[in-house]
Amino acid sequence: GSILPLFRNTSSSTTQTVDPTAIPSATFPPPVTDFSGISFDQLYLHPSGLYTIAEPTGWTILNPVTQSDVAQVGMNNGENLSVIDAYIQKPVTPVADAQAISDTLTRDVLAQTWTRYNRWEETNRRIEDNRLLIDFSIVFNRQDYVARQVSWADNEYIYSVRVVAPSNGIDLLRFLLDNLPATLKPVAGMDSAPFSWQAYYDPFANHILRHPQAWLSQDVAPGRTASIIGSQGETLRVEYSDLSGALDETAASNYVMSVVPNATILSVTPVTRETANGFSVTYAATNVDGEPFSGDALLLSAGDGKLHTANLRFPGSQIDLNALPAAPEAAPEVTPSDATPEETVSDPNAIYRDYATIMETFNVIAPIPLSADSLPPTMTPLPTLPPTATPTETNTPEPTATSTSTNTPEPTPTSTNTPVPTATNTNTPVPTATNTAVPPTATNTNTSVPPTATELPATATPNN
Repeated sequence: GSILPLFRNTSSSTTQTVDPTAIPSATFPPPVTDFSGISFDQLYLHPSGLYTIAEPTGWTILNPVTQSDVAQVGMNNGENLSVIDAYIQKPVTPVADAQAISDTLTRDVLAQTWTRYNRWEETNRRIEDNRLLIDFSIVFNRQDYVARQVSWADNEYIYSVRVVAPSNGIDLLRFLLDNLPATLKPVAGMDSAPFSWQAYYDPFANHILRHPQAWLSQDVAPGRTASIIGSQGETLRVEYSDLSGALDETAASNYVMSVVPNATILSVTPVTRETANGFSVTYAATNVDGEPFSGDALLLSAGDGKLHTANLRFPGSQIDLNALPAAPEAAPEVTPSDATPEETVSDPNAIYRDYATIMETFNVIAPIPLSADSLPPTMTPLPTLPPTATPTETNTPEPTATSTSTNTPEPTPTSTNTPVPTATNTNTPVPTATNTAVPPTATNTNTSVPPTATELPATATPNN
C-alpha cells in the first residue's frame, strides 16, 4: 500500500493584509499665550546702518544680509519655533503703493522664498491702509506652519516684515506683526551711500558713518577712537572729545593744524546734519617720506558738549573733496536700431566722490537702545595704576505673510529635533532671497530642524 505522510495540512490558508505602521507626526509644544514677557524696547541696528528694528525678547539675530539693493535680517526663537524676517529694499523704479508691490509678487516670485519648505500655499492676499498682507500655509517635515508678510512703500524704499510660526501659534504671529512693523525705521542720513556699504556706530558717542565693505575697522570699541583702514591706503579716524568754546571756522582750521601740523588748508565749508552742525576742512600735506596725501576733517557739534570728528586721509595731491567737479552724465541707453554710441567717458574723480560720500554720512544721531546682538565688542579695561605710579595715556486661517523675494528662514527649535520653517530674505518689487538662518527646534519633540540658509531667488519682473 501507499505510505501516507505523517502530517497532512488539511486546512485552507488565506493571505492576511497587514496595515503599515503609521509614521508618527511630530507635535508642536503648547502655544505661547502670555506675551507679557516679550518686549520690543531693544533695537537691532542692521550692519549696513540703513535701519533699525526691534529685536523681541527671546529672539536672536540670524545671518544679516546686505546686497546692492536690499538689506535683510532674520531672527529666530527656538522655544517658540518662530522666525522673523525683515528687510528694506531700494527698487530701481520707485513704488508708490501697496498695489504696485502686489503686482510684482507673482506665484513664481513667491515660490523662490519657500524653497526650503516641503509645500507652501498662499491662502489670502489683501491691502489694508496701503499695506500689502499675504497669508501663507506651509509644511516642513510633516509639520504645518503659518506665515504672514506685511509690505509697504514710501516712494523711496520697500519695507517688509514676515513672521513664520507653528500652526498653533497664530496669536503669537498676530502679536508680533502688531508691534514689529512700526519699529522698522531707516536711519536718517544714511541713504546717500550705496546699499552694500557697512556702518560704524559708537553707542557711547552716538556718531555714525558708512563706508565700503572692503574697508576694515580696527581698534573699534564703544567710547574709543576708531580706526578704519581703506583698501587703497586710506585711513579714517573717528573720535570725540570735550568741546571747549564755540565751533567756528577758525576753531575747525586750528583743529586740523593741531593733528596735521604741516597741512595746507584747502577749504573750510559749513555742514548741516539732521541733529548736528559743523565744518568740513579739506587739506593737503606730505608724509614722512615726502609723499603727498589729501584729507578731509569733518567736525560736528550736536549740543552734547562734545566735538565729534571724522578725519579721512587718502593718497593724492591737493584733492579738495569740498570742490569736486560735477560727475559726467550717464550715457543714454542705446537700442539696436541706434547708431554706434559714443564712447563712455570715465570719471577720474569717482574714487574721490566715494570719499565725499563717506563724509556725507558722518552724523550724530539720537541714542539707539541697542540689543545685545548689535553691541560691538567691549575692549578690556586698562589696569588701574597704583597711587605712586605715573599715569599713562590711556497660512492659515489667520496668519498673513508679506511677499518677499527671498527664502524664508526656517524656525529651528532648541533642545529638540523639531522641524522648523525658514525665514525669508526678500527683494521687492523684484524680490530677492537672501541667506537667513533657521530658528532652533522646539523642545521635547521629535521634529527635525530645517536648514539654515536659503538660496537666492532670481530677480522677478514686475507685471504690466
